[in-house]
Amino acid sequence: MSFKKDLKIYPDDILSRFLIRTSKKAFLSTLTSSKKKSYTGRPSISLVTTVAAWDGSPVMLLSDISNHTQNISDNPCCALMFDGTTGYSNPQEGPRISVMGRIKKTTDQKLHKRYLKYHWSAAQYASFGDFNFYKMEIDRIHLVGGFARSVWLPKNKIILKKQDWAEVADAEADILAHMNTDHKETLKLYGTKLLRKNGINWSLIGIDPDGFDLRCGSGIHRVNFDEINGSVKMYKNTLVSLSKSVRKY
Repeated sequence: MSFKKDLKIYPDDILSRFLIRTSKKAFLSTLTSSKKKSYTGRPSISLVTTVAAWDGSPVMLLSDISNHTQNISDNPCCALMFDGTTGYSNPQEGPRISVMGRIKKTTDQKLHKRYLKYHWSAAQYASFGDFNFYKMEIDRIHLVGGFARSVWLPKNKIILKKQDWAEVADAEADILAHMNTDHKETLKLYGTKLLRKNGINWSLIGIDPDGFDLRCGSGIHRVNFDEINGSVKMYKNTLVSLSKSVRKY
């Protein structure tokens, strides 16, 4: 196992999921509802907050009264744009991804809790009657990885198979509790040595087969693996390996 810092060396599928996993927000494109007769069928774009499910699918919390949710109720086909160009003096050199699919409500309580770990301020209104969680069923994506890197990828090249994420998803709560209770110093080393970020109080907020996410203050920081860790045994071995490596820094 190795930890890669240069996004450009990731293959298309890993880079695509990386952009979805590390983005707190995305631009949602929908087609205007038939209820708004003078604008029916015209494109509309909104800013939404997102989190990635374990398989890489985008998850959102949307209000029933919002324009985009009303559009989705008429036509669930839509697109999400994830922008990874922050920090590039020329945005055209940075990676971005357009994700096309259908957005549907999800009653998966584990996904609800996962979303709120990343967007904790949403807890104050997530229980309101007009708010619901939604998950995108991806059909295909268009990745632009910078100049001369543009490719269309089908769902099966992006979304992980259940056999690659189900075991890790089931174990997430236990792994988070264990690491945050018994290995706080290790989490700090991940943040300060591996990611080279400043901070004292680090916590593990989410894991998935591609890596894990740490919180320090209001910041969320990603450690991405270069291979899928689809079993709990493999995942724990990777965490132990990372722990040993950061102690050598």
